Order: sequence, then structure tokens, then C-alpha cells
Amino acid sequence: MTLPAPRLIALPLVALGLGWAIMTLPRTLAMDGRAALLALALAVLGWVGTRIPESLVALGAVLVLVLGGVLSEAQLFAALGSELVWLLLAAFVIAAVIRESGLTARLILPLVRLRLGFGVFAMLLTLMIAATAFVLPSTSGRAALLLPVFAALADALPDARLRRPLALIFPTAILLSAGASLIGAGAHLLAVESIRAATGLRLGYVDWAMLGLPFALLASLAGTGLILWLFVPRALLRQPLKPADMPAPDADQRRRQGRIALVLAVVVGLWLGAGLHGIGMATVALIGALVLLTPPFTRRKSKEIFRAVDVELLLYMTATVLMAQAMTATGADRWLAGQALGRLPADLHDSLVAVVALMAVISVAAHLFVTSRSARAAVLIPAVALPLAGLGHDAALMILVAVMGTGFCQTLMASAKPVAIFAGAEGGGFTQGDLLRLALPLAPMVTALLMLFALAVWPAQLAGLRPAQAVPEMVAMPADPPMAAPAEPARPAAMPAAEQPAVVPVMIPVPVIPAEPAVGASRPVPRPKGLGLRAAAPVAKRAAPQTVPPDLRGLQHRVNRALRPAGIRITIR
Repeated sequence: MTLPAPRLIALPLVALGLGWAIMTLPRTLAMDGRAALLALALAVLGWVGTRIPESLVALGAVLVLVLGGVLSEAQLFAALGSELVWLLLAAFVIAAVIRESGLTARLILPLVRLRLGFGVFAMLLTLMIAATAFVLPSTSGRAALLLPVFAALADALPDARLRRPLALIFPTAILLSAGASLIGAGAHLLAVESIRAATGLRLGYVDWAMLGLPFALLASLAGTGLILWLFVPRALLRQPLKPADMPAPDADQRRRQGRIALVLAVVVGLWLGAGLHGIGMATVALIGALVLLTPPFTRRKSKEIFRAVDVELLLYMTATVLMAQAMTATGADRWLAGQALGRLPADLHDSLVAVVALMAVISVAAHLFVTSRSARAAVLIPAVALPLAGLGHDAALMILVAVMGTGFCQTLMASAKPVAIFAGAEGGGFTQGDLLRLALPLAPMVTALLMLFALAVWPAQLAGLRPAQAVPEMVAMPADPPMAAPAEPARPAAMPAAEQPAVVPVMIPVPVIPAEPAVGASRPVPRPKGLGLRAAAPVAKRAAPQTVPPDLRGLQHRVNRALRPAGIRITIR
């Protein structure tokens, strides 16, 4: 008799253990939140411990959430029409046209002819990828635009064993370098608004680059160096790239490549000018894809080009977005953040090293539970960074650590969209095992680098960015009794009033001199209503507060506007 493999025995036992552990959590987490957390935990187990395709695991987890009432069928079908899906669809079409025209091979040919060793070339490529963070406004857009570049480089590699490290370098550099630019991720705009509301410090495009560029470059180069060390044989590090054997383009092909390059320049220009014309990235990409499908730009039929669209990837990305929505809508993400914050011993509240270490670890690990970078920032800033600042630390520093730490998200296929895009890239790719092999040493490396900047670099930079006449006087607000919960639609299932956890007041530094925002950040979309959640238990109203000075009332309004995405409201009395 053949005994089952140990994995077939261990996986069901681990799944049962996870289910029992999550379902027996304290009642401070509602049942819908436990269901969302359990679905995510089982999906991670399926991605890491089985050979089932990641897309099937993600779709199965989402269907469980729909059947359990955590998500509605309307949300399931509406997610397929999200901006992300249309952006990726258009990006695949654009990449197919570019690849067919030979434009990317022509553009990288001068770089390949330098005959650099693969190790030096990888570092140079990392710097070039990092530079795109200053002109392209999202990591997904950068991944979509750089996908044909990867395909062209893969054909120029001297050894097939270099395809996997090359595929890992692209998403690693894209994600870790995003912190260099204010437009590198939507989470940065939320951080700027939160810093202004909490401290009065106004950060502009150049100010953010001064803070984020050194950290982002060091993190990106460290990630590339780790990839070279783990995945590239030593004999291949000095192997130069070989120029692809391609015939010289004729006059007609040159003209066609010039027209395609012009359309791409217009698309990127419209992306950069989105604040002026108001057209979204997905719509601009669709317009560009439609133009490139016409005869002046391609000789292939549109049916052949549409076959290049990775439908499995689109479904996989949709499923991961829905899982993130379930975690946010049920409050499971905020509950996890609160639990992590409560683990800091009281005697370490005054220790900047301990507080920065806790903030760095939480922000780096948050991608395991919340897959959207902007959603992670919307949770971590009000639920962790500001309460830690209330212990007597600089709120701007805590917010900066929280947001920069969200750039690490290379542990799972579902952790970031660029990871999923390059994992299944034509001519290369990598597996979940490769990601884990990279993430295990890279996560502590990024955490240590984050702590180094938070303790030795950023405090002096932030002090220099505060003019002497504009330094706000930090007033510690006295401890206040638990405040009434603000009215909020469709929160997780209610508990009996006697079992609701008390709200622990924190000391929040409040600037006396408010300042106007330097960056007009767009407000994140509020959480969807409904989701089959039960109404929250009524909370007794407090007596009318005493009159608040006008300057503090204005400050309270701006702080609450920044914290609105997380459903948190602060009252100054």
C-alpha cells in the first residue's frame, strides 16, 4: 500500500488549525472579518504549499467570500470592469504591437552593444527602472510599459539561466524604487496630506524626492544585488549580453516604429497631465491601444493581437483586489493593526528605536494581509503611525516609515501587480518558490535599511524642511474619556454593548499654526456600503463638548479629512 505524501497530510491539518485559530479569535473581530481573514490565510496556504495555479486559488477564495455573504455578486462582477483590468488589457495590446514592430529591440540595441557583464548591466538596468518612477504615476503602469523591454532583453541574454533573475529584477526595482517619487504610488499623496494635517509640514515634489530617493535607490540596488547572489551562477556574472540577430529595419518599418514611438510619447504625456485634463490612466491606455491597432501601426490582424492578452492574469488580479476589499470592508485589516500595536510594552513607549522597529516591521509585513499599497497606507497611517506618534514621537517620521515600508511586497504572487505581471512574462518568469527564496533575506534587509534612515537620516532632513518661523508648537492633548464612535455606514457585525472594547486615548501632537496643503491629493474612494454586514451597535451619545478655538477646530477638520479613508475620527476638546 502506498502511503500519502507528507504534504498531503500536513496541508489539511494546517488548514484546520488556521480555521480553528481564526474562528476562536476574540469577539472584537466580527464574524465577517474572521471569514475574510480565514479566506486570505487559506489562499496564502494554497499559494505557498500546493501546486495549484495561483489564479485558481484566488478565484476559489473569492467565491467562498461571495457564498459566505462577505462579498456580493454585484461586487464580484463589477470588479471585472475596474480600471486596473482595463489598464492591463490595453497594456497587453500595446506591448504586443511594440514587440511586433521591433521597436524595443531597436531601443535597447545600443545598451546591449556596450558588452557589459550581466552583473554590471543588472545594476544599470535597476537605475534606469528607478528613473521611470519620476515620470510614470503608478507601479502597474510602469510594469505594463516595461514588459516589452523585458521581452527584448530576454532574447539578448547569453544563457537561458539568466531569464529568471532578469524577470525578478524588474518587479523588485519597480516596487522598491517607487518611494523615490511623490507620484510613484498613490499612497504617497495620502502620506503628504496626513503629514500636513498632523504636523503642519508641507512636502512638495522635490522635498519628497530628497527624503525618498536615497532610500529607494539603496533598497533597489540591494534587492538587485541579492537577486544576483541568489540566482545567478558566478560564472555568468561577467558574461556580456549578446546583440540579438535581427535584420536591419527597412524604411517602411522605421517609419512605422517612429509613429508607434510618437503614440507612446503622447500616452505617457497624457498620463503625466492627468491632473490637467482629468482623463484616467486606463482610458488613455485604451485610446493608445485603439490607435495602435490600426493599419498605419501594425500589419497583424486585431484578432491575433488580442490573443496576447493574458486573461488568466486579469482574473487573478481581479480576485486579489476583491480579497483586499473584503479585508478592508470588514475591518479585519484595522483589527490586525490594532493587535500589533498593542504588543508594544508600556516601558518602551518612550524608546524611539523600539517604536521605529515596530512601525518598520508592521509596514513591511502588511502586504501579506492587504495587497493594495494605497489601502495599506490608509490603514497603517491612522491605525498605527498616528497612535505611535501620540506616544511623544514625530508624526511625520512615523508616517514616512509606514509608507516607505509598504514598498516591499515581493513575498507572494498576489502581493503586488508588477510581481504577477512579470511572473508569467513570455520568455521568462519565476515561481512562488523563487519569490520566497528572495523575500526571506530581502525583508529583513529592507526593514534594517528603513530603521537606519528613520533613526539617522530622516530626522535631520525633516528638521531642515521645517523653517524656523513655521515650526508648529506641539501641544500634547490631555487624556480624554472614550469618545463616541462616529456614524459610519455598514461596519462589521456588532457586539453587545458590554463587550465592546474601550477606546484607548492617545497623546496626539497638534500644531497650533495650521498650513495649507502643498499637494492636492485626491481623496481615496470610500469603502463600499453593505457587503452583507450587520449594523453596528448603538453607542450612547456624549454630552455636548466645550467650545473649541477656531484654529483647533480647523485642524480637527483637516486631520479627520485625512483619516476618513480608514473610518477614524478624532475629536479635540
